[in-house]
Amino acid sequence: MSFADRRRRAARLATALVAAALAVSAHAQCPVAPDPAALPDAATLKDMNAFVAKLGLRATGSPAHGRYINWIKKRLKKIDGVTTSEIDFPIERWTGGKTKLSMTVGGRTVKLPVAGPIPYAKATSGAGVSAPLALVPGDQAITAANAAGRIVVRPAPAGSIAQVAFTLPGIGWSFYDPQSTIDPAAPFYGDFLAYNARVLDLRNAAAAGAVGLLFVKELPREQIVGHYEPYEGTQWQIPGAFLGSDEGKQLTDAIAAGGQPTARLSLRAKVKRVVTPTILATIAGQSPQRIVIDSHTDGTNAVEDNGPVAMVAMAAYFASLPMECRPRTIQFAFSTAHFYQRVADPNVRDGGAMQLAQQLDRDYDAGTVSVVLVLEHLGAIDYQQVPRADGGGPMLAPSGLRCIQFIGVTPSPALVSTVEDVVRAYDMQRTILLQGSDLPGNTAPRHCSLGGEGTPYNRRLLPTIGVIAAPQSLYNPAFGLEGIDFDVMRSEVLGYTELVNRLGTMDQQAIAGDFTAERARRAAGAPSCPEAN
Repeated sequence: MSFADRRRRAARLATALVAAALAVSAHAQCPVAPDPAALPDAATLKDMNAFVAKLGLRATGSPAHGRYINWIKKRLKKIDGVTTSEIDFPIERWTGGKTKLSMTVGGRTVKLPVAGPIPYAKATSGAGVSAPLALVPGDQAITAANAAGRIVVRPAPAGSIAQVAFTLPGIGWSFYDPQSTIDPAAPFYGDFLAYNARVLDLRNAAAAGAVGLLFVKELPREQIVGHYEPYEGTQWQIPGAFLGSDEGKQLTDAIAAGGQPTARLSLRAKVKRVVTPTILATIAGQSPQRIVIDSHTDGTNAVEDNGPVAMVAMAAYFASLPMECRPRTIQFAFSTAHFYQRVADPNVRDGGAMQLAQQLDRDYDAGTVSVVLVLEHLGAIDYQQVPRADGGGPMLAPSGLRCIQFIGVTPSPALVSTVEDVVRAYDMQRTILLQGSDLPGNTAPRHCSLGGEGTPYNRRLLPTIGVIAAPQSLYNPAFGLEGIDFDVMRSEVLGYTELVNRLGTMDQQAIAGDFTAERARRAAGAPSCPEAN
């Protein structure tokens, strides 16, 4: 090598060292904890959520859902440095109309108000369907013997699980409950815990030749108007509706009295093919490797899902930082089709997030994905069933506590430790870190569910942090802004913004943790998680 060559090489090395030094200096000045003034305060978050609350139920592809998406797009458009794109999904959107129920017993007919039709239930003719009523208790399967030719009355209580299950080895990583408000012996209630039972009942009732199906909830009608489950987009082959506890009791009392009551059920509905988009908003970083932040835009009420509200605020914050403070590219995924889970295959329950997860799985192999953070139901307050003053059964009332927050974290000591640090730093009380919401198996990954929208990303072996709360009010559009503690939501927005800052500088192998080996195990033929159907 000539002297001139050596001098040029030395100059290039010196330039590189100076650039590296400047980058280190700039990085040292980059925030880890965000400036609170750079993100919305509690009052502003309340104003932003008020728009969501006014929309009420946002069924996938509905006009209300479209208005929320447009609200998000308008705000993203105002942020310099954000580029957007869309992934469109055609769906067969079902819209329920008037649903009427009457019961005739002893020659007397009474009209009973329903809470709402079962989503995607079969429409009736204008006159409706009429048949004898039959009560099938929850501990019995719906069969031809007890349901054929009848309108079935079926108790549909929330499911439950002992809270100790969340802390068992193989399920929980850790928990943060400094006030000792989580009683391991107490049950945890949620309609989502009985979701598959509702699906099975609908399938069995149709197969048994039932004329109709009436699900009776244990709550008063005014709290469950518009109750929305199951939400997967299956066109059920039977008409049906949800009833409040008082209306359900009128039916079951009449059946128990032996008066051989009959009922007439009419349900109007229409199906229309529409297109619903997932919105991707990208903020370029020093590396094309992306931190993906996801939440869904369709939902039932103000808290389900207000993750996009936080994401819009976080996008404005990250776009305001200099490029050197974004070591990785940040991409926000405002996913659709959480409440329509048949977008790719009528026989597979997945949704828009799974479609994105499949693409990110391929991108991960190309080195352009780092980690996924899912934000759902921020600031949710806890509701518990309490006796009604009139003695008519239970109702939901706030317990005075924030809802238990579950954070599923894929197996990486570095990720778990980082999330634990953020939870404590922002005093996110009543938080449980989960390895998974199911028992581990021989699949890759070993846990097939993180609970909520984090699940699709986990199933595709992407390093994932899935944040979700599950209040008992979740599927009920009747609950609005009163279901959210905005001081809690504010602390969560700040905390998860800091978490993204921390993720930006973490070593990728540390983020991946055991998933590097799990991806190799999958490539070698280990079974993947079975598809939900």
